[in-house]
Amino acid sequence: MKAFTLSSLLCFAATLCAEDKAAFDINKAESAGLGLPTPYDKFLAIDMALPKGKVQWSKAYIDIAQNVDPDKFSDKQVGIPMALGVRIADGVMAVKAKDAAKVKQCAEDIEKLAKKMGIGDDQLRRARDVRDASQRGEWLKVFMDLAFLQQDIMNLISKKKDAPETVLLVVAGWMQGARYTGHVITENYSAELSNILREPKLAEALIAAVKKFPPDVQKNDQVARVIESLPKILTILNVPLNAPIAKEKVAELESIATAIVEAAVLKK
Repeated sequence: MKAFTLSSLLCFAATLCAEDKAAFDINKAESAGLGLPTPYDKFLAIDMALPKGKVQWSKAYIDIAQNVDPDKFSDKQVGIPMALGVRIADGVMAVKAKDAAKVKQCAEDIEKLAKKMGIGDDQLRRARDVRDASQRGEWLKVFMDLAFLQQDIMNLISKKKDAPETVLLVVAGWMQGARYTGHVITENYSAELSNILREPKLAEALIAAVKKFPPDVQKNDQVARVIESLPKILTILNVPLNAPIAKEKVAELESIATAIVEAAVLKK
């Protein structure tokens, strides 16, 4: 009887899967539910498209990052999750900039805001891991720990996937990431770079989610701004696959995102 090695079995299985799998049809794409989007993949795509060293990521952090005082936030349904989403995006940028001091501050703010949402100290050990690894310059570990921290927080607050606090954390994190990405793309505009911003399915999912908020939550000033802005964002991002987003539309997206983020960190 012929013996099979593990590698040959894996190859055989892959062949069967390839034969059975239909070609990808973008018209049948479906949302897998809300997760916290990270701008890091967009930062990497920008780096790949531009000459090495063209983007000064530390300057981008200085230009866009938000000062947040976690002690001043008390609204667990709107204010705290939105501020938390903003600071998570800031933390991703700080990692990209490889700035240990900024990573440390972001991690501390993330930990304080998450605790205000009822997440226990033991469940936030990764925030300390992020700080410690950044001080040692272990940037791959920092990147991994921050990603796991984001997922831990999302898992802990998303007992109901459409709960306002979950959706608003995603909105704020996405908007702050869009500010960074849009800012860099505007400074180095090309059709290729602009398409990095294309995320119509996420916009559609968020529009559907905010429509399910209770009426009293929808009347909140910050939430009302989000509800008004998301369809505009969808119009900007809903271009054909690989089609460019006009430079003035990238600037418009950045302006809308800035209004959402600034309202998030100013209203406690």
